[in-house]
Amino acid sequence: MQHDVIVIGAGIAGLVAANRAAQLGKRIVVLEKSEDERYLCNSRYTYGTFHINFTDVGTDEEVLLGRIEAASEGFARKDLARAIARDGRRLMAWLKSEGIALVDLGGYQTNVLAPPWRQGSGLNWRGYSGDVALERLEDNLRRRQGRLLRGMRARALRLAAGGVEVETDAAAGAARFAAPSVVIADGGFQAGLDLIRAHICAAPEKLLARNGGSATGDGLRMAEALGAATTGLDRFYGHLHSRDAMRSSRLWPRPYVDEIAAAGIVIDADGRRFADEGLGGIWLSNAVARLADPLGATIVFDQAVWDGAPGRGHAQPPNPLLPQAGGTLHRAGTIAELAGLIGIAPQRLEDLVAAYNAAIVAGTLHLMSPPRRGDRFRAWPISTAPFFALPICAAITNTMGGIVVDRDGAVLDRNDTPVPGLFAAGSTVGGLDGGPNAGYVGGLIKATIALRAAEAIAAA
Repeated sequence: MQHDVIVIGAGIAGLVAANRAAQLGKRIVVLEKSEDERYLCNSRYTYGTFHINFTDVGTDEEVLLGRIEAASEGFARKDLARAIARDGRRLMAWLKSEGIALVDLGGYQTNVLAPPWRQGSGLNWRGYSGDVALERLEDNLRRRQGRLLRGMRARALRLAAGGVEVETDAAAGAARFAAPSVVIADGGFQAGLDLIRAHICAAPEKLLARNGGSATGDGLRMAEALGAATTGLDRFYGHLHSRDAMRSSRLWPRPYVDEIAAAGIVIDADGRRFADEGLGGIWLSNAVARLADPLGATIVFDQAVWDGAPGRGHAQPPNPLLPQAGGTLHRAGTIAELAGLIGIAPQRLEDLVAAYNAAIVAGTLHLMSPPRRGDRFRAWPISTAPFFALPICAAITNTMGGIVVDRDGAVLDRNDTPVPGLFAAGSTVGGLDGGPNAGYVGGLIKATIALRAAEAIAAA
């Protein structure tokens, strides 16, 4: 068969690119490596919120640009940031025109895939948000005479006369596809342990795989082989969870314990602080992953935190969901007793907590080692008994870095020149999230680049 566009990966970004290109008259084939009818991927598991740095996508474009700049601390590409800020709301309108239902849950959650899932603990995706959206987009593609081929894992790309060739593995044997344009949309490399080990963490097996398990970095590798530039591969989006989530699916993807970590102190196996808790859970997840023992970190806090907004403020809060789901929570009447429960020298933990409480009173948290900022999350004193210690792990949802693209998703080489016929979209793209403190702009919103890529292909 003849194809105008080959899309690699059938998550939300891939199906947005495929449907928009088909809508504009292009002949489409989507290659999905999973053979399952309801193939697992991050888009299938998604919580479903489209946002730009926890801001409504309908906000003024210049404000959104500022939010991207603030989140990434200058790391984000200016053209990519402008495209997301300008066309995020257009993506919402397009999704609705495709029959994708979006609901407003207030705050930054003004565009959430329906029906939303916001109850209980553990993983519950069937019939919710991303699962429903993927089914609808696949149906739409079929009606437009596009094809989604399961069990086709793209293994290699080759530039050829008039386009790009894609070599695949399949149960029936190797196959080759060719088209003038190829869109890589197979996610990041959060399930690729070798790439995680190379770029993020020396012990990837000690990270919680809080993801669909399908994004192993195939697209990244293939693009690099063609000379594509990459950026920001050392950062990821994730959360902090009870360490027991490593063995129990009841404890991920909800509840996570980011807000508790940002309110108290986080210590390593030796009882020392190692990162700025005031930067929040996404940054702390990256910091925990880089510890010599990523499974040796613990949050220390008190009753006020547990009963207050950090413990109860989320729609699926750790208090009471975490203990109900079997997560370990140490409790003691004194800091010294708590230290004994987690194997830390009592005097060391008492001194640390005392210094932390004194810094709150004196307003000198920024002078601690490491310093703690106070403009994002309030530092709560650890002074109200009983005291708690929560053993944690770092959970990786998706990688932040990836292939460098321009505002229309065209893959760029190391000289900032487009690779002919090659595009990328979704979480396989780098240059938006990241920066020195793992600033998070948003996952689903990267489907905006898929929309623009399809339009750029059709216009060309």
